[in-house]
Amino acid sequence: MTPDSGYHGPPELTVSRMLTTWHPDPALLLVLAVITAAYLTAVIAARRRGHPWPLRRSAAFAATLASTALVTVSFVGVYADVLFWVRAVQLTALFMIVPLFAALTRPLTLAAALVPARHVRQARSALRSRPVRALAHPATGAVLFMGLPWVVFFTDWLPAMLQSRAVDITSGVLLVAVGFLYYWSRLQLDPVPSRYSPVVSLFLAFAEVLLNAVLGLCLIYAMGAGIAHDYYAALDRPWGMSRSLDEQTGGGAYWVLGHAIGVPYLVIVFRQARRHDQRTAAAIDAALDQHTPRTDAGDTSEMMRPWWETDPAVAHLGLNTPNHPPGTSPAPRG
Repeated sequence: MTPDSGYHGPPELTVSRMLTTWHPDPALLLVLAVITAAYLTAVIAARRRGHPWPLRRSAAFAATLASTALVTVSFVGVYADVLFWVRAVQLTALFMIVPLFAALTRPLTLAAALVPARHVRQARSALRSRPVRALAHPATGAVLFMGLPWVVFFTDWLPAMLQSRAVDITSGVLLVAVGFLYYWSRLQLDPVPSRYSPVVSLFLAFAEVLLNAVLGLCLIYAMGAGIAHDYYAALDRPWGMSRSLDEQTGGGAYWVLGHAIGVPYLVIVFRQARRHDQRTAAAIDAALDQHTPRTDAGDTSEMMRPWWETDPAVAHLGLNTPNHPPGTSPAPRG
């Protein structure tokens, strides 16, 4: 750092500082504590009402809190306004990782277990209302989830986040909400207004992974040409990598993290699609069993007879005459 530098940010980021730099946010920690208390209270109440709550859902809730805290109060939160690649890691986590853990927690299922019996009908009506159905439509979540990162990175949105604490917090909450909307409507673990085939989710998941790769490449090859250029130029950071290398690293980080979280998501969706196919096949088999004509026990001759001997449409032709030898025509009537 030169004596005349106007830089007033944190010192150069090193491996040691990655492990030791923490900046506790009292407001955020208070919010997380309130959410934790509300969750534990809800789980206890649900179990008292006879609703089991598996440990894996609580583990997903703990992962939601841990990942949120990790990208806000660790070195990621400290250096997010200084290095683009750190900001890219933070945005990716808030947009993809935190919402996925939140969806696996099944918060709407937990809330439904606590709804009083007299309000169940109103809750179902609200879930099936037109606005909620529009939000849960596959096209809505897909457009928002795939399009929002492009808007954040390639408009004035990111500079506004870097310059305003209020915009930064609001944007973080919005990213988590949009990510949860996508995973909620696609995984369909919680109650949803309408259920769609997991094949739709599988197709959208592949499309999201592909578009995520394209966005990562665009960030890598932008090379400081327009992503919050004025902000980083005014920051005048005197240490570390150049701005172009910083952007390339951020694009690579977004690409790698997006694919890393995309793999388990694809596994979950693929398992759901496979189970859906198995249930569909079982339902078809059961329906066929119900409509298959049955004969007396031990008598399979009726099932082995050709169709023309049992079809009423041709029975009058006399094709089922016992004395009619094979290969000959039946005796004419009258």
